[in-house]
Amino acid sequence: MSTENIHIVGGGIIGLCTAWYLKKEGCEVTIIDRNDFSDGTSYGNAGMIVPSHFVPMATPGVITQGLKWLLNSKSPFYIKPRLNLDLMQWLWHFYRSANEQQVEKAMPVLYELNERSKELYKVMAAENGFDFGFEERGLLMLYKTRKQAEEEEELAEKAHQLGIQADLLDYNGLKRLEPEMDMDVLGGIYFPGDAHLYPNLLMKQLVTQLKNLGVQFISNSSITDFDVKGSKVTTLKTDSGSTIPVENVLLSSGSWTGLLLKKAGEKIHLQDGKGYSVTLRDTNNRPRIPTILSEAKVAITPMGNDLRIGGTLELSGLSQKVSQMRVQGIIESIPAYYKNLDVSIADETPIWKGYRPCTPDGMPYIGKSDALTNCYVGTGHGMMGLSLGAVTGKLISELITGQKPMMDLHLFRLNRF
Repeated sequence: MSTENIHIVGGGIIGLCTAWYLKKEGCEVTIIDRNDFSDGTSYGNAGMIVPSHFVPMATPGVITQGLKWLLNSKSPFYIKPRLNLDLMQWLWHFYRSANEQQVEKAMPVLYELNERSKELYKVMAAENGFDFGFEERGLLMLYKTRKQAEEEEELAEKAHQLGIQADLLDYNGLKRLEPEMDMDVLGGIYFPGDAHLYPNLLMKQLVTQLKNLGVQFISNSSITDFDVKGSKVTTLKTDSGSTIPVENVLLSSGSWTGLLLKKAGEKIHLQDGKGYSVTLRDTNNRPRIPTILSEAKVAITPMGNDLRIGGTLELSGLSQKVSQMRVQGIIESIPAYYKNLDVSIADETPIWKGYRPCTPDGMPYIGKSDALTNCYVGTGHGMMGLSLGAVTGKLISELITGQKPMMDLHLFRLNRF
């Protein structure tokens, strides 16, 4: 058992899962967050656990498609125009990473990360005090066009090469899986190995369980700077002017992590990928299986009696603005795939937004700081933060407690660019 004392900056899924595994090793843990642990990027996501998502965001051809999307106000991708050196550097490294060699290297690692995370969530779901809707119903990728069909068929072939079951289905095959849904699609891929959960329940239950285990929570407190002595962080400084002495620090504050590391003289390439979601309560007619609408890049997930719909990736410099046009684009795309799914939203319907921390190569940062010997980092999971939360927490806890990590962390190192 370890007696390490760790302060975690960031109370999202990465921070909470790390605290969960650290506590199992006997560590003393304190979690600090800018909010009150009731909302954040980890709460409003699509709740998907996706071994099927083994292809990183930076792939050949994605830049050409992205440029086309920039001209459409309802498209799923947007970069806010601005003169910003960090953004320019990020885009350059993204361009450099979007090649077949990098993709081939990343695919088996991303698959292993997601698969291990799924198994860890399954174990967690079986523990007393947890009931967060974990289900292994798989994932459907629906497509409408022949062009998209060719891309999905190529994805299925890559999946087979990695040993992942991926079933190519025509319309009739899809109807056997979703007999209640009236679909207007050419076909789809079914990944039976995927899972999903209700992230709001998971986060709430994790906070409760951690408090019961003695984890300390400091809410509504932003960390703005550090004191460093030699190569160690000795004190965290808050926005209220108070200071917190520390022995070990984990930075897992999502899209804000890079700003904090820069205070300590270390740079990582990270951009916020803002996304939106809407949760429709007590929907009677809904898909049984979580679905991604391939051309529209929209995710649909049943969560208990509710239905969550989400999408969009905006590199907006942490802008608080909600783009109603892009939300409208998400909602308008759904009847084109599911003709009998009523997703009309009223003016007062809450629109959730969250900032997914995106790296240029689509691989997370998981590891120890190069400049600070008692500082660890877990961020950069993009749109797979929830999916990779459990395994990231486990890996970081192994690092902090001096165990051999269950996976090679070389591709996740902070200084890889």
